[in-house]
Amino acid sequence: MAQDFIKITQAEQLGFTSIKKEVFNSIAYIATQEEKRALCEKNSSVTSRINDNQLLIKIDVKIQYGQNVTDVSNSIQSKVTQSIEQMTGLVCRNVDVNVIGFVFNAQ
Repeated sequence: MAQDFIKITQAEQLGFTSIKKEVFNSIAYIATQEEKRALCEKNSSVTSRINDNQLLIKIDVKIQYGQNVTDVSNSIQSKVTQSIEQMTGLVCRNVDVNVIGFVFNAQ
């Protein structure tokens, strides 16, 4: 069953912290925007699922025409994983990058 929150418990603390999945969507979107060779639309491009307290992220992007799709996708995966780990302390189990098209620059 999908969850809306991930609970983070720390040994020295008296309680726990819950992070809603929309927070992970925002972090992933911002990290994806750092990749200049790809375009990600905010409204529906990033989705996350939480199953058994593990985070799964899916990102739909358009790649700039002429760029290596694998390199850009790997860069996005690395940036999203690092950002989530730095901001929340969680390791994202899976970051799926779905290339839905290309961006052509008008010349």
